[in-house]
Amino acid sequence: MKSKFKYSAYLLAIGTILILGISVFIFIEDISKRSGFVLPFVHISPFVFAWIFIFFGESRTKTITVIVKDDQITIRRFAGAGIARTYAINDISGFKISVLISKGKEYEYLYLMNGNRKIAKLSEFYHSNYKELKRCFVANGIKNIGFESFSTRQEFRDIFSR
Repeated sequence: MKSKFKYSAYLLAIGTILILGISVFIFIEDISKRSGFVLPFVHISPFVFAWIFIFFGESRTKTITVIVKDDQITIRRFAGAGIARTYAINDISGFKISVLISKGKEYEYLYLMNGNRKIAKLSEFYHSNYKELKRCFVANGIKNIGFESFSTRQEFRDIFSR
């Protein structure tokens, strides 16, 4: 079974490219008008922060491709463009569930765990076949090991962790 993305994942990729393009454009425009580097960095810093958050936070940790095949799980980050990492299903210690409330709607997240380390974060927001993937994990003997409260602080830690 392979994960499938919703349109929101593709919009995220387009947004990442647009924010990077806008940042570069503003930087080049400011450099051409001024001789110093301080003001251009002030102008583009919100764009750079947004790009870092989207690229390393959302794209790297949530828009991931998961393939379950022959007692193995293969995970590719960055909407499937990243390096493939393969884990034996026996090495997966279980999964935790978390819920994020956004604009009055609840989205479930599933964290695949290898020991105490999160190796994948599947999202009901980004994956159109999220429920099927969850059933596939259970059918392959991966157990629900509990609920983890959603934490913005933990989200920021996940952005910069391996």
